[in-house]
Amino acid sequence: MAESIGKATDLRTMFSLRKELTAQISVAADNVTEIPGLVSTSSNQEPTKPPEPDISELCKIHANGIIEGINQQQFWALRMLDSAGKPPANLLGGGFKWLGDYEECLDIEGQTVANNLTYAFGTQYCMVTVVNIQALPPILPLYTPLNIGMCMPNSCTVNDTQRLIDIAVKNVTNNLFIAYQAECQEPDRPYDTRAVIVLVVISFFISIMTAGTVYDITLIQWPKWQQTAKQKEPDAVVAVEANEKIPLITDSVQIVQYQPGIFGKILLAFSVYTNGSKLLSTHQPEGSLTAINGIRFISMTWVILGHSYIFVLSDVDNVGTFLPEMMKRVTFPAVSNALVSVDTFFVLSGLLLTYLVMKEMAKKRGKLNWGMFYFHRFWRLTPPYMLVLMVYVSLFPYTGSGPQWKKDGNEYNYCKTSWYYNLLYINNFFDKQEDSCFGWAWYLANDMQFFVISPLILLPLFYFQLAGFAVLLAFLTGTVVATGVMATTWNAPMSMFDGGDLTNWGEIYIRPYFRMGPYLVGMFTGYLLYKTDLKLKINKFVNLFGWLVAAVLACAVLYGIYDDVNGNRPSQEVSSFYISVHRTVWGAAVSWVIFACAHGYGGYVNTVLSWKGFIPLSRLTYCAYLVHPPIIYYYLLTRRRLIHFTDTEIIYEFLGHLALSYAAAFITSMAFEAPMMGLEKVIFKRQEKKKK
Repeated sequence: MAESIGKATDLRTMFSLRKELTAQISVAADNVTEIPGLVSTSSNQEPTKPPEPDISELCKIHANGIIEGINQQQFWALRMLDSAGKPPANLLGGGFKWLGDYEECLDIEGQTVANNLTYAFGTQYCMVTVVNIQALPPILPLYTPLNIGMCMPNSCTVNDTQRLIDIAVKNVTNNLFIAYQAECQEPDRPYDTRAVIVLVVISFFISIMTAGTVYDITLIQWPKWQQTAKQKEPDAVVAVEANEKIPLITDSVQIVQYQPGIFGKILLAFSVYTNGSKLLSTHQPEGSLTAINGIRFISMTWVILGHSYIFVLSDVDNVGTFLPEMMKRVTFPAVSNALVSVDTFFVLSGLLLTYLVMKEMAKKRGKLNWGMFYFHRFWRLTPPYMLVLMVYVSLFPYTGSGPQWKKDGNEYNYCKTSWYYNLLYINNFFDKQEDSCFGWAWYLANDMQFFVISPLILLPLFYFQLAGFAVLLAFLTGTVVATGVMATTWNAPMSMFDGGDLTNWGEIYIRPYFRMGPYLVGMFTGYLLYKTDLKLKINKFVNLFGWLVAAVLACAVLYGIYDDVNGNRPSQEVSSFYISVHRTVWGAAVSWVIFACAHGYGGYVNTVLSWKGFIPLSRLTYCAYLVHPPIIYYYLLTRRRLIHFTDTEIIYEFLGHLALSYAAAFITSMAFEAPMMGLEKVIFKRQEKKKK
């Protein structure tokens, strides 16, 4: 077995077989097993692949030239061999990606002679997926994909590359391995029409932001600064003191403000100065739930930490040894179970919605503009969401390069057939790859769907309290029961890391009827805050008991999967119970923290969570959620080497992802979020004036 693997990965042996390769180049492909998803399987069924197309003549000439160059020890040919991927150490630990040297490959210029003609050619980097069609226990289960970086002539197409490597690999391994597929990089390809249009749109936003900022500074801010400077002059103060009969506010000290028209107000909505000042301000109105700022930022930090681990697993050369060791750590469930961080956002969303709507309805004696209720939510979320999606899908493929770079981007077919699912906030009901776009937006779809049906609970709560509680309890019972029943039906595992059947795990994770529990708990807590008016007196023993229960429940949820992921899987009944209630229980623990802090019983916890520095960071959370996956993807896809996981490595990566995500979120908010909120105020204030 070891000898077979060695021969299969010895590229010098592979390319030295010139006679065998040349003899087979024009021969149609043998019937081989089609690899179903490139995963281990014990199936003996062998469906056939259709014959592959012939290799192009020019590619044959250049490929033979490489073989000759290697045999003749020519430096450029040896560099092509040197830049190709080779077996690493720790193959048993999951080192199944052999990247080679991307930069070295692209720097090579080849030359060969054939038919009395001299051919000069460039090179391209290709990633070839090689799989074993026979199991090689204990190293390689059946159909284990080995991704090998190859330096190929740029005259060879993707099909040419796959055919060449397939012929060579099957020859040297006696058909033990086949080259299943290949992907070649195109680092300098021109922008397509889609990308050009998006660049024009971005240029428009930059232009109007520049114009709005100049307009704001020259006509609005500059006169204010001048007047403020004059008021601070010593002579002006003496003159006022000399004659006490002079009014305290005279024509000389009054600030005459320029009043912009409708066009000026639209420009001001894009002012970086004004929007930046609002975003970075640490002021909050009286009665704000200040602890929410810290909870929101910490939860977003937790999301980025979890994604820093999850996204990178396929790009780690020691995942097979590092991950099991991490799972044994008592503290690691804080990472492996970081999925509940999203449930914190559901709690916050339901709580704030109910608290603010109840206060507004009480102020207006039960009346509420329900059209504006829905429009404001849609307008608040959708423009930055769609604009970020547009930029990401259209421009991301052109922003980088590397051995693992996806030249067509991460999204299937540029989201051509699925983007409108995101626009309509129904993308969490579609699972097929061709229907998927901006995968992490499943949360936004759930949150919007909960918002749409929220009046079914809000109205009964406001007018008939007991009826409202009954409706809320009915929804909560429905989501808990539905989750438990389907988890049992699907044999869903307690954790995605315990090796259980994950076939339907995605449905339990993203469908709204399985995720509504924390949102409902948040709505209940928001109603309690409204009814108590933040003035409830809590006995110190009751308060202590509340904190103790919340801490125990939170730890039970977070660390309850420890035995499960370490091989001691519970019964399906226990797993189903945990799956059905753990998110709701987590939401209850978070709700207690907010409730206690809002009433002044949070102690040092409230002091930390209410720190004013969290206020601007909290405002950036939505945009940070939108942009942080592309930030992580860019880092991973542009790497020239695989990552070797250590604690230090992941700490540095996490902190880098966090800082860059919030920096990108600030830019995104300035360009796409804050201007849209400003435009809404301009448009609807103008309509209100017309009605008056």
